[in-house]
Amino acid sequence: MPIDLISLGEMMLRLSPPKYERLRRATAFELRACGAQFNIAANLAALGKKTRLLTKLPDNELGWLALSLGDSYGVDMSQVKLEGAKIGMVFVEFSAAPRRLTHLYDRAGSAASRTTPEDFDWPRLLEGARLAYLDGIFPALNSGCQQATLAFIRAAKQAGCSLCFDVNYRESLWAPDEALAFYRQILPQVEILVTNRSVSEKVFGYQGNDEQLLSTYRDEFGCAIVSLTYREMDGLQRGSWWSLGLQGDQKYSGRRFEFEVVDQFGSGDAFFAGLLYGYLEKDDLQYALDFGDALCALAHTLEGDVATVSPQDVEALLEEGYSLVPRR
Repeated sequence: MPIDLISLGEMMLRLSPPKYERLRRATAFELRACGAQFNIAANLAALGKKTRLLTKLPDNELGWLALSLGDSYGVDMSQVKLEGAKIGMVFVEFSAAPRRLTHLYDRAGSAASRTTPEDFDWPRLLEGARLAYLDGIFPALNSGCQQATLAFIRAAKQAGCSLCFDVNYRESLWAPDEALAFYRQILPQVEILVTNRSVSEKVFGYQGNDEQLLSTYRDEFGCAIVSLTYREMDGLQRGSWWSLGLQGDQKYSGRRFEFEVVDQFGSGDAFFAGLLYGYLEKDDLQYALDFGDALCALAHTLEGDVATVSPQDVEALLEEGYSLVPRR
């Protein structure tokens, strides 16, 4: 079967004490697979699409654990390189208001962060793939990851893949001007772009209403599809999500969904995966935005960074709306 999506990036392990316990007093941890680039591949695999992850994992017990977790989600891990001694980790302390969530990374020197352009046979691996995905986190790790990202993009374009990019700006990894300089290199190659108002203003310096922001990305970089996402939170336990999109001169408004929060990590990745699923299924941006918004809402109600739901689960929310009556 042809590959629907190939994702380049880092797979990590998330460790958190039982909910609401403090990291400083932890004696046990729940372990989950995570990493934005892995999440996209895993979400789409859960929806029935064929996906592959390109990354490096350590050649030790933790790397083998990550491989088995990726396999369990249905992601093709056959091209992962086992090399190095460290896997990236993130420690999460869940909380209730007024105590903040705590989110600590330990990823410096990870196997994935040592990726170089020479690590993969890019043309062979991307041949026949429909979509190639990357985001703004992986190239922010170091110059080697930036060069690997550029090699991935060149091969994707030569292979005829549609390039998908989530800006995913992280101020802890690089300054706005450094990020913008790199974004300007790659965005003219991107077909499907997802971003938000905060990044548009802080990193790109854009101003204006929603339609102006969407049009500015289209006009400056030539992206075929641009989406802006919005999340509003009422404390830590309730929130809402919606999206906007632009394709050519046509603007679309995705459906707004409210949700209760079980775990919000990875929910933005769920939106993009849902958007891509809708795009692959129907090539209809309205449907893709609605599907992504619905999947994102469902992702908030599930433990872990990957939304393990079926297309039928999402379609039921789109068609039937909210219903808390148990299915019998």
